[in-house]
Amino acid sequence: MTARKRKHANKTPVSQTVPGYFSLRSAWDVLVIAVLLGVVAYGAYWIRTYHPGLLAWPQIQQVTVEGEVHADDREAFKEVVTAHVAKGFFRIPMGRLRQELAELPWIYQVKVRRTWPATLEVTVYGQNPIARWGKTGLMNVYGGIFFPESVSAPHTALPMLYGEEARAAVLAGIFERNIRRLEPLGLQLQGLFEDDRLSKHLVLSNGVILVLGHGELGKKVTRFMTAYEEYLSPHMEQVKKIDLRYTNGLAVEWKDSQLAGNFKLEHEL
Repeated sequence: MTARKRKHANKTPVSQTVPGYFSLRSAWDVLVIAVLLGVVAYGAYWIRTYHPGLLAWPQIQQVTVEGEVHADDREAFKEVVTAHVAKGFFRIPMGRLRQELAELPWIYQVKVRRTWPATLEVTVYGQNPIARWGKTGLMNVYGGIFFPESVSAPHTALPMLYGEEARAAVLAGIFERNIRRLEPLGLQLQGLFEDDRLSKHLVLSNGVILVLGHGELGKKVTRFMTAYEEYLSPHMEQVKKIDLRYTNGLAVEWKDSQLAGNFKLEHEL
């Protein structure tokens, strides 16, 4: 009895001993998968060929734009948005759309967002220029530099700054501080220029150039303000340039050399 039980216990299921059982089942699985893939591929081909509009489902029905798009960018803005909207709600490459819009000259930053079921929301942050940068560029409120196709009115009337682009934000800060300092005297700044040695020149709205050089800018501007209040104010129309690179004084270059000549004012201020 014991031997018989052992004999039956050692029997292996037929499914594990019949040659080719698993290989036949695997072949059947592969065949089914191949058929399904073929159906999917044909379906995709059929849709692309005869009903391409289905790929764009659901379609974008509304595009909302928050913020102002500059007139020079409107046509390009419309073309970029239209091209991507045609791809449908799910197939719009949001990163690429954002990048292409941000590359437009008058756009500083842009945000894009899909809202179910059929809306694309675009938020535009414009450059908002506060100054010209050289002859062809503009500086925005963030201290960044951009170069539109042209600089026209009203931006041609903006103050002009120029120097290394990497120092644009620094120069903007210097310019803004001195605007506030000179305003009580009734003087307006029209420009700030910095050369490759970091030497700076301020230009007043009346065309007078203040040569500041490098370092101790605050003290030099204070020296000019004192001289202006004490004796320069009545003669500013005749002044061409004021050199403030001296330790305790300044030098005035006059427009009419025969009338006044070039001479230094060595007042201890």
